[in-house]
Amino acid sequence: MKRVDRKRRKVRLWVALGFISWTAIIVMANGRTKDKEFSAEENRILATKPEAAPDTIINGKFMGQYEEYKSDQFLGRDFWVSVKTNVDLLMGKRDSNGVFQGKDGYLMEEIAVLDEVAHKENMDAVTAFAARYPDLKMHMLIAPNAANILKEKLPAFATTEDQNAQLKRTEEIASKAGIQWIDVSKVLKEHKDEEIYYRTDHHWTTKGAYYAFQEAAESLGIASEELITFSPYTVSEEFNGTLSATSGYERARREKIDIYLPKQNDTEVVVNYVEEKEKSASMYSSEKLKEKDKYGMFLNGNHALVDIKTTSEKNGRLLVLKDSYANCFVPFLTPYYREIVLVDPRYYYGDLDDLIEEDRITDVLFLYNGNTFFTDNNLSGVLESE
Repeated sequence: MKRVDRKRRKVRLWVALGFISWTAIIVMANGRTKDKEFSAEENRILATKPEAAPDTIINGKFMGQYEEYKSDQFLGRDFWVSVKTNVDLLMGKRDSNGVFQGKDGYLMEEIAVLDEVAHKENMDAVTAFAARYPDLKMHMLIAPNAANILKEKLPAFATTEDQNAQLKRTEEIASKAGIQWIDVSKVLKEHKDEEIYYRTDHHWTTKGAYYAFQEAAESLGIASEELITFSPYTVSEEFNGTLSATSGYERARREKIDIYLPKQNDTEVVVNYVEEKEKSASMYSSEKLKEKDKYGMFLNGNHALVDIKTTSEKNGRLLVLKDSYANCFVPFLTPYYREIVLVDPRYYYGDLDDLIEEDRITDVLFLYNGNTFFTDNNLSGVLESE
């Protein structure tokens, strides 16, 4: 009996020593490994080592930042994230970091809870903005998200917020302010069996944006006989989007990205990235196709202010207040406007009133996806008159 006890103690000792040694190796390796600034797998900037200061130590902020830093910089992080995701799947879990793993390989962002305070501030600002510019033709297009349109692809027993109610509520306020509401939910539902949303990314595809544009054309004052036919061209078949990066699901899946080019009357453009002081003769950046987030090839990603001059014979000058859903939508507009000015309120700090006057704006389009618009806290600040 004593011999058995001694053997057990030895086993426990070796296990303890092994655990301590392994922990020591990990700690030393972490200490010697250079911090990474960006995770290509998760497609996000990683936390860096925080600076300690008396006030941040006292209020606990430093410890929170340090824990986030150690979590982001942990040795083999991508491997352990993958392991956790696979274990969760085996346990039957079908959501991770706000992303559902749906049917047929679809990853879908949860429908966001409407931020009551921010939404009221935004719509109050939109209403005041419309009253300030009664001569401008204003339109609003809030694109529904995949979890709304592709409900049948959600995992079993998944529940989401009622985005249709959010859209209806916003439509009522916008319409009362004299803003033309553009409803694209119906046309997207009619084409829900097609590739209108990416499977691994939160954006609609260019095909989805094209259907939305065709629906929006009449509201924008584009006559049916003026509509130009566009054809798709595949520019990448290696896209794995942000929802895959965020959730850890479907990391091996690759999707195609298409651009749509006019069959006739190709409008020439000069794209001016104002703050970056860069110009381009194309709305597409082939360099972005070499990066993880290939959706950035549309308009070279997100920028505070972009000014697009076209060779269109039309005289309209359109201001688009937008998020990234607009990036693959805007190319469809270029044959119909002399100038298109894009403002992303998340990054823009200029004076919008001055911009409208200087660029002689005639039309305004608010173009967002629902999840961004219903939680946004930037638009009101940009719209308010100083």
